[in-house]
Amino acid sequence: MQANQLTLYVEGYFTNVWDASCFVALTEKRLEFTTARALLREGQGVPAALLEHTAISRIPALQHGDFWVTESLAIIEYLEEMFPAPGFPRMLPEDPRARARARQVMMWLRSDLRALRDERPWQSSIYPSPAAPMTRDAEREAAELVDLVVRLDAKGHLAGWNIMHADLTFTLMRLASSAYPLPDPAQRMLDLNLARPSIAAYVGHARPPNPPPRPRS
Repeated sequence: MQANQLTLYVEGYFTNVWDASCFVALTEKRLEFTTARALLREGQGVPAALLEHTAISRIPALQHGDFWVTESLAIIEYLEEMFPAPGFPRMLPEDPRARARARQVMMWLRSDLRALRDERPWQSSIYPSPAAPMTRDAEREAAELVDLVVRLDAKGHLAGWNIMHADLTFTLMRLASSAYPLPDPAQRMLDLNLARPSIAAYVGHARPPNPPPRPRS
C-alpha cells in the first residue's frame, strides 16, 4: 500500500486520543500512511477542505484514495475489513464475544467518563500542568475506569493484545499523569502498552512546543 493512498487527518497538536487509536491501528497493521495536521481553531470547526469530502465532519478523518471516513471506531472497522487477517494483523479479536466486549469497552470510553475527560484532558499527559483536585464525579469515573481494568485483567480479558488495549492505555494516562494511584494490574497494563512501539510512536510524536490554546478532552 503506497503511503500517499492512506492519509490520516489529525488534530495538529497530536493530543487527541481518538486520533491516537487510528494512528495505532494503522501502525499495528503495518500500513504505510501519512498524517495531515488539521489545526482546529475554537469556534471554527474542521477545515473547509474536509467539509467537502466527509459525510460527518470530524477529526480524525481517514482518506483512502477517493474514499473518506470519519469517527475513530468507523475508521478502525474500515481498516479491519479492507486489510483483513491473515495478511494484516487483527485490531479486534477474532472471537465474536471477545470482539463484542472490545467494542463495548471502546464505545464506553468514548461516550462516558465526561467529568474525567474534562478535568484530566489528555494533553496534560504530554504538556504537564498543575491539576486541581478532581470533583466527586471525576473521582467516581476514575474509580470506574480502574475497576474495569482490574476486572478485565482478573478474568483474562486482557490476554492477547487488541486495539481496546490502546484506548484503555491512553485513558489511564489521564490518571497517571496527575499521580493518581493505580493498582498493580492497571499499572502493569499501562507500562506494557506504553512500551509497545505503535503506542510509543504516538506518545513521542513531534509536537509544537506549546500546548493547544484550550484543553482538549
